[in-house]
Amino acid sequence: MNCLLCHTPSSLKASGAFECSHCGLVFKNPLLHWNATQDFERYSTHNNNEQDQGYIDFLNCLVDPLVDFLPENFEALDFGCGPGPTLSLLLKEKGGVVENYDPLFFPNLEALKRTYEVVTSSEVVEHFKTPVEDWELLASLVKPNGLLAVKTLLISDKIDYKSWWYKNDPTHVVFYREETLVYLANRFHLEIIFNDNKSVIIFRKK
Repeated sequence: MNCLLCHTPSSLKASGAFECSHCGLVFKNPLLHWNATQDFERYSTHNNNEQDQGYIDFLNCLVDPLVDFLPENFEALDFGCGPGPTLSLLLKEKGGVVENYDPLFFPNLEALKRTYEVVTSSEVVEHFKTPVEDWELLASLVKPNGLLAVKTLLISDKIDYKSWWYKNDPTHVVFYREETLVYLANRFHLEIIFNDNKSVIIFRKK
């Protein structure tokens, strides 16, 4: 099967999963992808909201390193905000004017017709079923010299995929290695300016 990101022939990594030797993407067989109704039902079980301190702490793992790069009085978009937008509230506290977008819960298409100085996407990119189109959209929303901050758990050779808990969510369908991040940066005219080598990556748009 060809890689969903770079279209290079990939190899079988585990039952129902493939790995690309060119860009490093690990992805599930598209035949195993849930449909939109199943996705919606799964996401609706998430109780993440601004009242949950644990969730706020989780999001601050992205916000805290991002603060070092934020301009003053910035305009931002939280892409994939989920049913209980919270990251946007944290960004507002940092001086941002923030829009929310989520294809299922906040399908505000007007928000996709402009560009932003800051775009955040927490626990979203692992859900991308068409990663080329999805990353192209994500990158297109960032102004030149703007920031794209992403949170997703990275995979590496130290991780045993078969026992990896992160892949057990049926809606998690693509996983990124360090080399995948480099590929994405090169393809979509981005520069990696922060990487905690675990789950938080901040790009600057060239």
